[in-house]
Amino acid sequence: MDERKVSNVIFEKITNVSDLLDIEDIWHELENVAEIYPFNTFEWVLNWWKHFGYGKKMLVLLVYEENMPIGIAPFMITYFEKGLLVKRIKFIGSNNSDYLDFIVRKGHENEFYTSLVNFLERYIDAFTVLDLEHIPEKSEFFPYIMGSNLYYDYDVQDVCPYVELPQSWEEYLNSLDGKFRRNLNYEIRRFFKEYDGSFSMVKDIESIDRAMDNLIVLHQRRWRQRHMPGAFYSKRIREFHKDVAKDMLSKGELSLFELKDGGKTVASLLSYHVGGKRYYYISGYDLDYSKRSVGTITLGLAIKQSIEEGDRIFDFLRGDEEYKKNWTSSKKRNMRFVAARPTMAGKFFCYYIIAENKIIKKIKDRFSE
Repeated sequence: MDERKVSNVIFEKITNVSDLLDIEDIWHELENVAEIYPFNTFEWVLNWWKHFGYGKKMLVLLVYEENMPIGIAPFMITYFEKGLLVKRIKFIGSNNSDYLDFIVRKGHENEFYTSLVNFLERYIDAFTVLDLEHIPEKSEFFPYIMGSNLYYDYDVQDVCPYVELPQSWEEYLNSLDGKFRRNLNYEIRRFFKEYDGSFSMVKDIESIDRAMDNLIVLHQRRWRQRHMPGAFYSKRIREFHKDVAKDMLSKGELSLFELKDGGKTVASLLSYHVGGKRYYYISGYDLDYSKRSVGTITLGLAIKQSIEEGDRIFDFLRGDEEYKKNWTSSKKRNMRFVAARPTMAGKFFCYYIIAENKIIKKIKDRFSE
């Protein structure tokens, strides 16, 4: 491993919120020169820690090369999850986020990842496991960690459909199945003809609480009707998403769409707009308007606006639900990646976590059918 060490790289460990706030400007600077997702922005990480960090240890690594910040590893340490008597190095945001990866200044990938792997080889002891969830399969981290002295394993965690957006709405419509395209156009025309319809995006901070409350109510009613908890099942989760929405709006990266009949919101779609890509996170619609396909209309108009704004990608995020197949056939994958010491115990820990992942994935696949 000595030949892979980078002598002019240093690590700064961020272990509390006060120190995290001190590097906000550096984090934002790196966001502008790195591949970034909504879920590794400073706003998402800070709010996630605020609402879900209890009982965990922050271990954010800020990496410098010759006094220039070149990357961030947004780690945390968890203890004895699901009865496994080890501590885990995980991404902050695990479970609530869709894409989790490192933030690396473009052109400095080799220095960052080589140094990070050296750090992990020293840090991981007999009862520590690196457990990275929702890491995109294209992450540049993989060849570096796979060339290390650590034992590793991995499995597909989620399938993530996405649309490569063309130049025009008409071109996109022509790529869809003919029957679905005709139905979509018909439903859009009918809604705006029969109702006092409007479609807009929330743009002022004073409206966020109202708009988020509407989204939460619409989403939860639909899932409760199916005897399911829904995504906003706890006050902590609801407050987290409302805080993130406010911060992302202030930063210009929130896209909260509303379809209305007069002054009544009949469908909402929450998405994040980062780096020329729109990430569709969650939606809800009024069950009284379900026969008017208001959820489909809202999604279609959100894609249309993305095209008109010049976005490159409309990302459906994790989950291979049947309805997404109407909109795209393109898919990518998130991985569950684990690494530990190459001992019998380390290999068992990795096996245990990957086996757990396979069970969870089978359950999720059944519900997405």
